[in-house]
Amino acid sequence: MKDARPVAIVTGSSRGVGAAIAKRLAEKHYSVVSNYSKSEREALEGAAACEALGAETLLCRANVAEDEDCRRMAREAVARWGRIDALVNNAGYGSYGAVEDVPIAEARRQFEVNVFGLARLSQLNRKAS
Repeated sequence: MKDARPVAIVTGSSRGVGAAIAKRLAEKHYSVVSNYSKSEREALEGAAACEALGAETLLCRANVAEDEDCRRMAREAVARWGRIDALVNNAGYGSYGAVEDVPIAEARRQFEVNVFGLARLSQLNRKAS
């Protein structure tokens, strides 16, 4: 279904800042792709809140550290609305403490989500726009 409303993907929008951004975009008459990786209950609640504000939503479980998940999320948005107008790279992952105490596997996961996830989705968004 194609819609005249602008379309936004908000990563990590199941709770916190991402949920607040998704709601604000809904208030501004955006169609919103609500993205989550683990928090399905919160994501469903956030999507319902956006819909209560008049937005169309697409709930999408996708790990931004995974290339195919990002591609699928972009494809689903374009299939539904024909385009992506905005991308909010909100998803993030981290453990805190002294860098020498962070296991390398943990540091890799942080980098995959926080750096490559952002770059991956930004590149896909540019192609979809």
